[in-house]
Amino acid sequence: MIVESLKLTNFRLYESLDIKLNPKTNILYGKNAQGKTTVIEALNVIGLTKSHKTNKDKDLIKNGAEYAKINAVINLKEKDIQLDIILSKVGKKAKYNQIELERLSDYIGLLNVVMFAPEDLELIKGNPQTRRKFLDLEIGQISKEYLYNLQNYKKVIKQRNDLLKSLQSKQEKDLMLLDIITDQLIEYLKIIVEMRKEFIGEIQSLASTIYKDISNSNQKLKIEYIPSVEKNYKEEFSNKYQYDIITSTSNIGAHRDDIEFYLDDFLIKTHGSQGEVRSAVLSTKLALVEFIYKYKKEYPILLLDDVLSELDISRQNNLIKYINNKTQTIITTTDLKDVNLEKIENYSVYLVQEGIIKESDNNGK
Repeated sequence: MIVESLKLTNFRLYESLDIKLNPKTNILYGKNAQGKTTVIEALNVIGLTKSHKTNKDKDLIKNGAEYAKINAVINLKEKDIQLDIILSKVGKKAKYNQIELERLSDYIGLLNVVMFAPEDLELIKGNPQTRRKFLDLEIGQISKEYLYNLQNYKKVIKQRNDLLKSLQSKQEKDLMLLDIITDQLIEYLKIIVEMRKEFIGEIQSLASTIYKDISNSNQKLKIEYIPSVEKNYKEEFSNKYQYDIITSTSNIGAHRDDIEFYLDDFLIKTHGSQGEVRSAVLSTKLALVEFIYKYKKEYPILLLDDVLSELDISRQNNLIKYINNKTQTIITTTDLKDVNLEKIENYSVYLVQEGIIKESDNNGK
């Protein structure tokens, strides 16, 4: 899986951009606020249909423009295909070989991407919603079944919450309809929970090994999935009926689940150093690379946004050794000195300056 070219129209600060990418390693360097991260963001959007920076598509459209467009030509299983994402104030469209797809769920997974950015430290330090989003995005990349059940779960949870709100104001509370909707919810919930468990089990096994290799540590990285309910579903929901009605919301379910990260028996969120947090998230992201390869038989695109400068030389060298000639990688940095180029076998360097990208020689000249 290789991105051969990327074109942007009215995306963020770029009115127009057309860049050819190296099939192995691409290094974008330049001062802050010049457009490096925007390239990474565009690749993330064309892979996942979502930005890692904002939930509002309108923020991605250049000021004064009516729409933004991302186009990429990718080589998938030795065949070139064209992907397009068009963003406007009225919605979002996805195209595969110039044919518009009716549902975004049909598009997701065509181009697999894995990103590691400074914001990703929130995977450990942030709120449970961030970790649930991680689960949904990453499992959704390789499983249409997961996306189908998740979408239906969200529809039913909304119906259930609307019903709970209406029941709150009624003197006599007929729970028959609540029983029916809850049964529907549980059917989707069971599948989601089992798929999340399986995913975390596989990621945990991969990430634990990678953590030791990257950090030169004997500590064991453990990732634990914590469902709000995983057995006796009907009983658990029934016991919460009155509380759910009082609060007008469903207080258990897939939308309340969480993940915890441990080093040996210590919770990283509360006891880990900044370096341990960074290494744990990086190991998890690299585990995703292997996870996607297992299911797709193609490596995803790896996006590293301004992270090498935060790694010591040992961890940086271990990371470069791990990704060398394995997956197409796009790296951003403010200074080429932060990247040990001698360790990278095949790479291209690009200077990014005020929204203009120029390929440089291997010394950045």
